[in-house]
Amino acid sequence: MATSPAVPSPANPQSIILEAPALEERVSPVAMWSWALYDFANTIFSLNIISTYFPQYIVRDRGLNDAVYAYPQSFALLLVALIMPLLGALSDRAGRRLPWLAGFTFLCIAMTVVMGFTGELWVVIAAYILASIGYQTALVFYDALLPTVSTTLNWGKVSGIGVGLGYVGALFGGAVVAFWIGSDNPDSQAAFIPTALLFLVFALPIFFFVRERGKPQPSSAAPTEKLSWRNAVTQIWRTIQDARQVPGLMRFLVANFFYSDALNTVIIAMGVYATQVIGFGSAFTVLAPAIVTAVIGSWLFGLITDRITSKQSLVISLCLWIIVLIAAIFTTDKFIFQWVIATLAGVALGSTWTAARTMMVELSPPAKLGEFMGIYNLTGKFSAVLGPALWGTILFVLDPKVHGYFSYQVGIATLLLMVIVGLAIHLTTPNIRRVKQA
Repeated sequence: MATSPAVPSPANPQSIILEAPALEERVSPVAMWSWALYDFANTIFSLNIISTYFPQYIVRDRGLNDAVYAYPQSFALLLVALIMPLLGALSDRAGRRLPWLAGFTFLCIAMTVVMGFTGELWVVIAAYILASIGYQTALVFYDALLPTVSTTLNWGKVSGIGVGLGYVGALFGGAVVAFWIGSDNPDSQAAFIPTALLFLVFALPIFFFVRERGKPQPSSAAPTEKLSWRNAVTQIWRTIQDARQVPGLMRFLVANFFYSDALNTVIIAMGVYATQVIGFGSAFTVLAPAIVTAVIGSWLFGLITDRITSKQSLVISLCLWIIVLIAAIFTTDKFIFQWVIATLAGVALGSTWTAARTMMVELSPPAKLGEFMGIYNLTGKFSAVLGPALWGTILFVLDPKVHGYFSYQVGIATLLLMVIVGLAIHLTTPNIRRVKQA
């Protein structure tokens, strides 16, 4: 699929017109739903391991500080950030995403199984780091497959279906694992192996039914370049230089850095916050309604993104986040937290990922989509390194056992500041309109 280059509108330099080819290859519904089902699969891992059971295993089962789960997550994301642009460039050069997606997906699944089989804390943490690397790296190649399973004019819709189905997967996976191990089971480690099995089962269709349409592309990477730390850092610099030539892309990436900081921290901290601060017996009690509204928000904003623009859709989503975080600072009431704050956070979370992924595809030249998706995920990963580390540091310095609810209020206020900064920068990005080619 060859999309026409994005060009500034003569009437408004801040408005970009993206023309869809007059005749685009029809996408198989089976391929599209198989692609979206991978979102269903990997969000099971995200909810059960990153957001719920690994933090509970550290804080509740082992009696350790929040920093013990936050720092390994930050370390894993730092490693991912350093290799992503190079891997993206190599996948562009080969014209293939699926082999990379398969390799890192199976790494994640295998390490999650290891987490469930050992009683050694250091082995669990090491396996968690490797599982997180596999999970996060696979996302780059998954996102880059979006144009393969959609047409230019329905990128938002298909992206929203994927994100929405992902949250259905989280709801399904959370319920199945909670039933499997027992909702009141004090052993969080029992959730690791069934989560890995569910991830495996629902990830398989993408490898059987999606056929890539990409062709090998010339790359800024040298033909004989191998994966190494030196080459990875060199590729980051090359990709940044290339990205600076694309109108509005760097501003979008900087904005993405700030608001992703807050979102990634919410994902890993919400379960512990709900149980340790608000007083719920199970994190899933709060996460379930949030996941339902995330499904609705993803699908609804997928349509909205195609109807208006991805920039405008993302502005709405970030405004929702500001409302959510302000309310969370001052609320400890269980009913309000579960049915107002958590549900609105679900809508904001689903809609943000839907609009941001679509806007990144719009801004990226097709021949460099994998490479630029790498730098997009790099900014998200660096923010995810900063976010959990900052959250963990705040709770380490302002120990909740000493300062109580105030320490969490400071943490949430920090996330609010990040979203506001991200929104302010995002308002300066170009407005991209996708239209049919004349």
